[in-house]
This record gives sequence, structure tokens and C-alpha cells, in this order.
Amino acid sequence: MKTQDYEFNWFIKKNGSGWETWRELASSWLEQKQYGIDHSRAAIARFLDEYLVPRFITDPIELFTLADQDYNKFLMPFELNEGYRVRQNNDVCRFIDWIIDTYYSEPDDNGDPVPLFQNPFDKEQNPVRRHETVYNALPYAYIKQLRSILCPAPRGHFKQWKWAIDYSEIFFTNARFLKDWILVDESVIDKADPDCVWQKYTLDKQRQIRIDGALRTLEKGDSIYLIWSPVRAMALYLKLQLPLRTFQVRMLDSGEVDTWRYSNGEWQMNEQHPFAEGSDKRPWQKGVFHRIITPDIGDVMTGMYINTNKTADRNKDEITRGYVIPWQHEEVLYWLEKLRNWQEKYNPINKPTSIYDLDYKHFGSTKTKIQRSEIGDICFLFRNAAAYRKRERRMPITDGYVNALWVALLAQLEHDVAKKEHTLRDGAKVHFVDPKNARRPLFPLHALRVSLITCYAIEGEIPTPILSKLLVGHSRLIMTLHYTKLTPVMMAKKMREAEGKIIDKEDDSLQSFLANKSIEEIGLQAAFKDIESLQTALRVRNPAGWQEKSIGICLAGGNTSPLVEHASIAGCWNGGDKLKKANRNQADLHAPVPHGIENCIRCRWFITSIRYIQSLTAHFNNLSYHATEAAKIAAELEGEQASLLDEEYFCEVNGAPFSKRDQLNSIDRRIERQKSEADEYCKDLVACFQVIRKVLSIEQSREEHDRKDKVIALGSAQDISPFFSFLDTKSEFRQLIQICDDAEVFADLKDDLKKTMAINHRSNMLNTMLMRMGYQPILMQLDDEAQLKLGNVMVNAMLNATKEPDKSKAMTMLSTYLDTEAYLKDAGLLEQGVQAIESNTGISIRTLANMATATLGVKKNG
Repeated sequence: MKTQDYEFNWFIKKNGSGWETWRELASSWLEQKQYGIDHSRAAIARFLDEYLVPRFITDPIELFTLADQDYNKFLMPFELNEGYRVRQNNDVCRFIDWIIDTYYSEPDDNGDPVPLFQNPFDKEQNPVRRHETVYNALPYAYIKQLRSILCPAPRGHFKQWKWAIDYSEIFFTNARFLKDWILVDESVIDKADPDCVWQKYTLDKQRQIRIDGALRTLEKGDSIYLIWSPVRAMALYLKLQLPLRTFQVRMLDSGEVDTWRYSNGEWQMNEQHPFAEGSDKRPWQKGVFHRIITPDIGDVMTGMYINTNKTADRNKDEITRGYVIPWQHEEVLYWLEKLRNWQEKYNPINKPTSIYDLDYKHFGSTKTKIQRSEIGDICFLFRNAAAYRKRERRMPITDGYVNALWVALLAQLEHDVAKKEHTLRDGAKVHFVDPKNARRPLFPLHALRVSLITCYAIEGEIPTPILSKLLVGHSRLIMTLHYTKLTPVMMAKKMREAEGKIIDKEDDSLQSFLANKSIEEIGLQAAFKDIESLQTALRVRNPAGWQEKSIGICLAGGNTSPLVEHASIAGCWNGGDKLKKANRNQADLHAPVPHGIENCIRCRWFITSIRYIQSLTAHFNNLSYHATEAAKIAAELEGEQASLLDEEYFCEVNGAPFSKRDQLNSIDRRIERQKSEADEYCKDLVACFQVIRKVLSIEQSREEHDRKDKVIALGSAQDISPFFSFLDTKSEFRQLIQICDDAEVFADLKDDLKKTMAINHRSNMLNTMLMRMGYQPILMQLDDEAQLKLGNVMVNAMLNATKEPDKSKAMTMLSTYLDTEAYLKDAGLLEQGVQAIESNTGISIRTLANMATATLGVKKNG
């Protein structure tokens, strides 16, 4: 078979033994390659058979002595896409370079090889990748519909997966029963197991059936017993839930050999399998269920370990490969555990599967020995229980096996959409499968956009259970900095002293530090995103071109202009991730800063230091508020959506038309927008936290007498050893008093808050408390600026009245005081707040009763 002939023997059979030199060279070059074997084999096969043979170049020297040739031009008529054409051209160039280096070079006086010939071909630069796919993304509303077809309930049993079971009807061909049914002995069936879908099948005629590789003849009327395998349906379900490639899903490890075992949402030592490895101190963790001990809090949570990550896995061993999704996705974990338990019961293994037992069809490409050794042995979670050969049942399902079900699922969606009379604007039918080719999906499986929530993919170290509750609108996240050995009062005093030093001593400013110190020194003592961008920005050390922000310094001078002629100048439009590496004709190409202009916390031109730690913390809490509000709106909209879906269902059952289709589509769109917005704010949140962690770690590493080249010199590491904590609260008032307190200190934050309803929300809560105790709601009459200032006066007076020296704890006490309406029984704190307002403004806040009496008196006198 030509596609798997890595010795190129087909070339000799086709063209004769006169081409043996080229065959041997091609085979030797391919043998020493470690990655991309199939691409390289295809490129060299084309070069040998379609370039050399027609020109009758049987000897490499003949090729070298020809004038410069344009192999890229030769490839043009084949109508390859640009990226693939460049790759084929460059593979041939590397092949010829290798021939010259290996066989046609001689050492010079220093022993360095000098080529005797020049390569007649030139390498090409890779094109800029398209940022838009040729396929449209499937709208999120349809993604949810596909999930419900496959898995009708968030929790339940495999018996409820009716569509997938019905699709996998039994039929026979070439002595094999196909799709998802396993031939078993009746004793294997557990009729009490709701995850065991089985049936008894009576043969309608004599048949030959292959059982464990052996062909057996069964007579008409004989019965066989079969169990349905949920493996393929589960692979598709996971693809609909998480943004994973199909290969990543197929290669997932079940964790049967792991030290810790995930069971019913809890972790316990793995005593289920005798082949489990590792110990409590040095646990083995390769399974998809990943035990995570959250930093600083110590809680145990469950994430997901993806044991393959394409090119990022190169040169990594089986332990360091892949990546962790620190996201406790309860629904996904529930069904993954169901599948693992099903495999253990109905398709058990007694050891991990050797990666060397897998064939081309399992990988979808050729893997070298080095690649296989890097992957290591795996207990495949998605092992093919329905394979008709027993040895195949411990190996992963194939790509085509999953794609076939995907096409069928899209066809079902198309049928359901048509049944509900959903059409395009012109009345045409909505198609998800090509009308001219029933096996071709219009929305390929690899192009799925499955999740609006992607911030979990960022390694941020924020306790993920808290972050997940925030994203669904169930919680509010507040970050607090703490300092050991120092009371909050002393810490505040030291911070004020430090701020004074910054103002008085220009040499200690961050601008001066950046202007005068080496890149190496800056790298050790400041927090930034990208060292290359820092080097670029600091080539000209002119602080006049930088702009100080409340949370750090913008090395792009706050430049937000998107003019095309300024494309090479630093600014918001190129502050994002690198899209394309530089070449001789073009500099590095970068995306705009994520989540809009002036989002400095995710920009590569941003740098900060310990001087800005308080404003960074305030910025973190402000981002948390925005994320919570977006998630809260999404949760409210989902309630409206659920009501409309119920109404749609009853209309469908009763055969009545559903007249609120446009309203339902509008809510779907609004939910998607709010969830995406919450996700972006969470990414900002994670980025901000990473910066804070880096700033604090830099300061913690300060030696006792190290005071130079630091923006703030607060003393030794023992004096200021800082750490932080997260407050997970449902109290909106607690969050509002925190960010409103910060806003009076940081002007940028105040400007941001004025664009929201945060100040008004806090004022409404304070006014409600005043009115319920009979006082005039004085904040109602003020503008935002005055509401913020006077509200802070009132809140700070009440905080002081708690006698709690830790301001964060005092805020929590005050929020409880308001949320539980404790002021109705004990008005002491409230009275302190009222007195502070009266003292600050000189206005007496009369009670409503006194106001009513005064009004009546005016009427009587009148």
C-alpha cells in the first residue's frame, strides 16, 4: 500500500531499479524523522515520481548541477491549498539539504562541514493563517438541541439515551454485527443495571457470526444476547460539551491505573484495580479525572486531564504531556464516571494497553517509535467495546466511527428543525447535512464551537469551584490581600510611608527603573506578559512615550488609534497574542488586545510592580463585579428561556402553533452574549490574578538588605510577607461596598463604576435601610459623585463602629448586618452612619415622622 510504504518500494516496482539511489536516500531520510512522517512521505513521493522521473534525473549530482529551479512553481498546477503547498516545497528542500550535508560535504580546516553543492530549491514562508474558518460555526442554540437529542437529561442512565440506542439497530454483514452492539453470554447481562442496555435477538435465518474472531454457524430460531455500547455516543457527547479535538477524546485515559479514584464526586485511594500505580506522596495521575488541591485554600476539586495536545507535546514524556482543564464540570464528570464504570463492568482490562499495539487506523496517522514512547501506555476510556475482534476491544474507537454518528445526529437535528417549521428568512429548509451527499455534514465535527465558557483553559490558580459558581451567577468573588506579622493598621501606615517614598524619590519610580536598568534586572523585578514585547518597547528608553495607568505603565503610550499606516507602532490593536512569526518581509503579527481597547491587564505592552498592588487588587474586585453581573443577567434570561421552552413543548404536544419563536431566538442570542461577556471578564480576572501573584512573588523573594532597584522598599521579606485570600459570598452589598471604597482612591475605577449601576445599587440598599428605620433617604437626591462620596462616609463610619481592626472582616460583618436586617433590632451601627453624614454635610437627616409633622404644621399655619 503506497500510503504506508515508508521504504518507497513501490517507486522501484513502478519505475525500475535505475532509481534505487533515490529510493534509498528517501527511505533513509524518512527513517530519521521523528514527527510529521505522513506529510513528509507524501511530499517526497510526489517529488520522486512526478518531478524527477519525467526529467530523468537518476543521480542527485545531476540535480545539483542544474540551474536554480522553482519547485514551488512546479506544485502550482496541483491546486493544493497554500499552506500545504508551502509545506510540500519545504519538505523537499529539507530532503535535499540533508542529502548535501550527509553525502556531499567535506570538512574545512576546523573540521566543519562545507557543502560541495548548493540546494537548487528555495524554502518558502508559511502564509498567514486565515482567522476565519471556511465553515460557519453552529449556533449555540443548536448545540444545546444536539445535546438534548443525545442526552435527554443532565443526570440519569444510559437507558435514557434512546436516540443513540435506536440509531444503533442490529444488522449483519460479512459475518459481523455492526455499530454499537456486543455479542455476550446471557450471564454477563445485569438486568437490574439501568446503564445496561441489552436485548435478545432471534435469528430469522441461518447465519454465520464471528465470535471472538472465530466464525460460528447459528441456525434459524437460535437466540443471541447483545449489550449496547455507549462509547461512541459518549465520545460525541463530550465533543458537544468541551472544545476538544476528536483525537484528544479518543485518547483519553480512564484513570483505572491512577493512585486516586474518582467515585460519586469524591476521591478515595484506588483499591479497585491491582495494577494501580503510585502512592499517596507520589501519586500517578494520567486519567481524565484529575485531583486538584487548590492553592491557598487547600480544597480538593476535580478537573479534567487531557493527555494529548498535538505539537505542544513534542519532546515531552508521558507524565508531562497534555494539560489540565481546572474546571469542575459536574455534568461532564458525571457521565464520564458512568462510562468508566460501564467499561470496567462490561469491557474490563487487566493492564494498560501498550501504545505499540495501536495501528495506523487508531492514530489516524503514522507515529514513530519516539512519538509512541512519549505517549506511553494508556487505559483507554473510549476503548471500542463493540469491536468484533476481542483484541480490538482494549483499543480506542476510530475517527470515522465517531464521524458517522455525527452525520446521523445532524440529520436528526435537521428533521426536528423542519418539524418545528423553522426555516430560513426566504422560507427555505434549514440544512445541516449536504442535500446532495447524505454522508457530508455542512458543519464538520472538528469545527464545533461548543462552549461559551473558555476561561477555565487559562492556568490562573484562582480556586475553580469559586470561579465556576461566579460564572453561573451563584456567587461573588472578592480578593483580599493579607500581611503576616503586621496588623492592617500598621500595614496601611507602611503603605502610606512607601507611597511617600515613591513621590519624594524619583529614582524609585517605575518609569525611572525601566529607563535605567537592564532587561535582565527588569525581568527579575517587574511583572509583564511578554519579554519580546518588553525588549521591543525598551529599545528606545524614553519615558515620555509611556503612559502611567492606575494599575501600571502602558509602554505603548496609551495608543488606541487603529490607523493602517500605524500598524507597526505599538498599541491596543497589536497588544494580543502572536498570530504569525516574523519573516524577512514582515514583522511579527499580533492580534488586538483581548476584550477591547485599554484592557491593559491582558496586553503585552503592559508592565507593573509592587507599587500598584493595591490598585491591582481593586481592579480584580471590579472585574469580578462585572463578571458576576453578566452571569446574573444570563441566569435570569435562562429562566425566561425555560418558560418559553415549556410553552413550546406543550404547543407541540397539543398540535398548536408556537407563536413566540422570535422571542425565544432573541433570548438565545442574549444569553450567548452575556455568557461570552462573563467569560471574557473571567479571563481578565485570571490575567489580573496572575499579575498580582507575580508581583507578590517578586517582592517575597527580596533579600533582607535589598532596597535598591525596587519601586517600594518596605523592609525585609519577613516584615511584609504578603498573601491573599478569596471571599466567596452571595452578598451583593459586600461586593459593592468593596469596589465603591476602592473607587474613591483610584480615579480610573471611579470612572468605570460611573458607567454601571453599581453606585446606584449600593445607594438603593443604604436608602432602604434608612427608610425602614424612619430616616430620610438622603442619597436618593444626589448625583453619582456625591452618592459615592457620602455613601463611603456612611459605610466607613459603620465599619469603624464594628470595632473590627481588619477592614475586610468589618465589611463582611456590615454586609451581614444589612442583608439579615439586623438593624431593625439593633440600630447602633446605622446611627453611627447617620451621624457621620450629618457631621460631613452639616445637614440634619430628619426622620420621616418628623418630616410628616413639619409638613402638617405648615398646612395648619397656612
